[in-house]
Amino acid sequence: MISHPLAFMRLPYAVLIAMDSRMLHFWLQPVHYLIRIVHIVSMALFFGMDMLFDLGILNPRMAPRLAPTAQLMVRPLHIAFAIAMVTGIVLFFYDPVHIGSRAYLTPKLLLITLAMLNAMWCHRSVYLSVLRGNPVISLRGRVGASISLSLWTGVMIMSCLNSEGVPKVFLR
Repeated sequence: MISHPLAFMRLPYAVLIAMDSRMLHFWLQPVHYLIRIVHIVSMALFFGMDMLFDLGILNPRMAPRLAPTAQLMVRPLHIAFAIAMVTGIVLFFYDPVHIGSRAYLTPKLLLITLAMLNAMWCHRSVYLSVLRGNPVISLRGRVGASISLSLWTGVMIMSCLNSEGVPKVFLR
């Protein structure tokens, strides 16, 4: 039964079952919630910094003050992104059948891929010029920042729609 409009994008169950490893599941089970906490915190840090950077590019009054701020947050931004990606992959392989069968995982992965392609498209012409202190931001920079903001917001929305409920407590 199809319960939402993006159900056609689900990963095939045969692929998810082939990726499943009970050994990894049992090995990670004691630290699963710690990994989830690290993932959520690093994802929030990355999204917040990226949002501030994109909004700074979109606001012409922020252009002169954007370079020192961007230089300060570029390394933490990359570290938070790397931690979010690694912990996200670990969480996926913790239970690929359960995680992969969720409705909004594939759109989330598609939006992440598009956001990374947008970052590659804007890297030299927009981001490096901002980091160097160029106060003039081109139309391409504003378009790239708008696309980035939209795509990463979409990733966050898909993550929220994909989240699982509170674990059930079984009483005897």
